Amino acid sequence: MTIVAHSHPFVVGVDTHARKHVFAIIAAANGDRIENRDFPATGAGINRAIAWVARRTEADLATLWVIEGAASYGAVLAGAVAAAGYQVAEATRMDALPRRGVGKSDPLDAHRIAVPVCMLPSARDLQEVS
Repeated sequence: MTIVAHSHPFVVGVDTHARKHVFAIIAAANGDRIENRDFPATGAGINRAIAWVARRTEADLATLWVIEGAASYGAVLAGAVAAAGYQVAEATRMDALPRRGVGKSDPLDAHRIAVPVCMLPSARDLQEVS
């Protein structure tokens, strides 16, 4: 059975907010963090974020973007990423209980959005955004 890590070289986890979005790029095969960064939640910021991800992933369109709030705070981002040719999926809701005592930060949340997706049987098991 093919899993996400076998069909996507990179996964981008995005923790979205009204004013900024926080991005984590991971290598899907091993979950290694490549880089984190935040960008303003504006048209220009979104364009810069897409270009930043492309530079770090060799513009591989097989990169999977997993966006928290793809129907709300992340809607404009999800549309721009899909228009750029990438596959986009809505992040599943994170359970607060396992995170208790671990700490919280936006970069950590973005990483936690991306990593669990790598072991799913298929990106189709996620709610795709078009």
